[in-house]
Amino acid sequence: MEWNKVSDRLFSKAHPAFVAACGLGILAGLYAASRHLEPLIAKEKLIQQYLSHTLEQTAAAREHMDSLDMLKTMDLNQLKAGIGGHAQSEKSLFESGLSLQEERRLLEKQLEIMTTTLLINPALQRIFLMRGDQPLQSYLISHIPLKSYGGAPTSLPAVVRVVSKERFAHPERGKSEEVNGTLQWTPPQVGTSVRSNALGEFVVFTNSALILHGPPLNEEDHAKFPHICLGLDREAARKLYRGSFIGTRIILSRVAIEKPELQPLPTLTPGTTENHSL
Repeated sequence: MEWNKVSDRLFSKAHPAFVAACGLGILAGLYAASRHLEPLIAKEKLIQQYLSHTLEQTAAAREHMDSLDMLKTMDLNQLKAGIGGHAQSEKSLFESGLSLQEERRLLEKQLEIMTTTLLINPALQRIFLMRGDQPLQSYLISHIPLKSYGGAPTSLPAVVRVVSKERFAHPERGKSEEVNGTLQWTPPQVGTSVRSNALGEFVVFTNSALILHGPPLNEEDHAKFPHICLGLDREAARKLYRGSFIGTRIILSRVAIEKPELQPLPTLTPGTTENHSL
């Protein structure tokens, strides 16, 4: 190819009709291209508008979801705090209920202790377990009038109080005291206990010589032990032991006390022996 000839033809003047035809062809091509591209452009605009609308909706939905997530987080935190506070309040309410119940039981027990009274009525030959002015139970007294054993006094104040209780009477413990500058020592009981044999079970001591107890284990020791006795059976002594408290008042209504007659020891004539059979 000769580039000189080609360049000369390109830069040489063309015929006006050719130029006009080329211009018309270019204009027609541009017009046809624009007519062909208009639907595509309109479609693209619609797609862009749809995408823009979708983007706006997505942004709004995202903001809504962010706000919902924030609200959910706040509600969760409030729920956690509420659950913790509710559990703490329930615990406090439960503990306060327990303390109130315990206080109520203590008050009821204190009221029971304060209002419990034992009334000894020799005319009816009974001892009454009282709650206030209302008798709850009554138990038979065997010794009418009351009996004084072992050199105990034959008089009692009108009202005595329970000072101690023993399920089984303990042996006497050793004790020491100083009398006129001299130390006197009483050794404890060893072997068979006179005190435990004399008083047996369910023993209620008072601030006087009156002692409430069940049947003695040994009648001889019972007669030697210094006390005033009602002669209760085992069941009555058990119920009085459980129904009374330390400090319970025992009211004695016109109670008479006597000392039992001592039976004389049998005398043996010379040359005779006493036969003991088991």
